[in-house]
Amino acid sequence: MADISLNENRIGLLIWQTSNLWQSKIRSQINKFNISFNEYLILETIYNLSELSTNITQVDIVKHSFIDKSVVSSKLTKLNNKNLIKKMTPNDNRSNKLVLTKEGNNIVEKIINDVINIENDFFSKLNQETFNFINSLKLLLGKKIRIKANYNE
Repeated sequence: MADISLNENRIGLLIWQTSNLWQSKIRSQINKFNISFNEYLILETIYNLSELSTNITQVDIVKHSFIDKSVVSSKLTKLNNKNLIKKMTPNDNRSNKLVLTKEGNNIVEKIINDVINIENDFFSKLNQETFNFINSLKLLLGKKIRIKANYNE
């Protein structure tokens, strides 16, 4: 009998299942803070960008988080309403200077190490294949890949 399982033979579905499982593990941590996955990614993006710049805009968040701009726009409004970010110039949403509030900063600092640990644990099964797996995903996304030199040969 032929194998008709979509779960085992379709790489796209395997990537989708893996992403869902990874996101589920992250959500279990961030749900304690009453924020969604995308809201967390936006907060972390602002947190990381704030180390490099004091003029963070919605366009910057879209560029660095790879979240669709309409999703970023709606989530920024929610994060602002939750008092986790502050929009410094209210004229044009695309040009708002965005900063984390003290509460937003505290949430990221409480969560970020847990998220990193969850990711490290989740992907640790790849062992020595981690580097190749990352390069494979980058290749699929059309990004530059790095070649690891093997000096032991």
